[in-house]
Amino acid sequence: MIKLLSANFLRLRKTNLIWGSLGICVGLGALAALGEFRFQVSVGADLSVPEVAQYKALLEKQFFEYAAFIGILAAEFISLFLGTEYSDATLRNKIAVGHSRLSIYAANLITGFAASLMCIAGYMLSCLAVGTPLLGWFSKPAPLLLCAIAGSVLMLAAFCAIFTFVAMNCAKKSTSVVICLLGVFALLLAAVYLNGRLEAPEFITGYELSGNGEIVDAVPEPNPNYLTGAKREVYQFLYDLLPTGQSLQYTMLNFTDPARLMGLAAAVCAVFTAAGAALLRRKDLK
Repeated sequence: MIKLLSANFLRLRKTNLIWGSLGICVGLGALAALGEFRFQVSVGADLSVPEVAQYKALLEKQFFEYAAFIGILAAEFISLFLGTEYSDATLRNKIAVGHSRLSIYAANLITGFAASLMCIAGYMLSCLAVGTPLLGWFSKPAPLLLCAIAGSVLMLAAFCAIFTFVAMNCAKKSTSVVICLLGVFALLLAAVYLNGRLEAPEFITGYELSGNGEIVDAVPEPNPNYLTGAKREVYQFLYDLLPTGQSLQYTMLNFTDPARLMGLAAAVCAVFTAAGAALLRRKDLK
């Protein structure tokens, strides 16, 4: 395992893919903080007043935005990086020299996770370096911020487990790239849909118009799209289960049960890792 990890990290260090991904994250972190500062200045907010900065939660609005796009970046990186295991016959060579398929799978999963985690760290540090002098420090409670960071790391592990599952069991690199990228966008659309249904208000305002077209009364009416009972619980469970659903919640810092999110992310990671390793053990590599 140690030799496999050393070889993977050596190859990782020499590939432009990881450095390009890291550069994108560092640039996005700086641009996010700078963009928020320019927006607040344009609307006339006095950022020197602590109450103003605290009310707007300026730094928090940008700091966790990495959760919204890290899944897409990881899908591209992992599928391309691990796709060479088949295209360059690297996988068969590793097995030929005595490495087990399980240790190869675990080393590749760890490598993809470590590379993606480095991209997150680059975004965070860049956002802090640019945002702290311009926007001030965090205003949210420290436990909430730590939960969001820890949860987003587990969310990233779930993403990496899914993409490693695909890349290590798909012999064609181009196919694995397409599956991973289309899959993450499909999951993102599903998460947006689930969030929209869950955020639907219980009541909507109905208006009555007079003969000349003026509003004479506004009466709250039950919203037929509002979810209740078991249906709402199912939607909430699916929203919490999907890594993309978790990414939206961490981006907006809008979650009420971090332990549940972390547990579900760990479960997704465990299931896809076990399934991927089991499939690879049975796969015919000839």
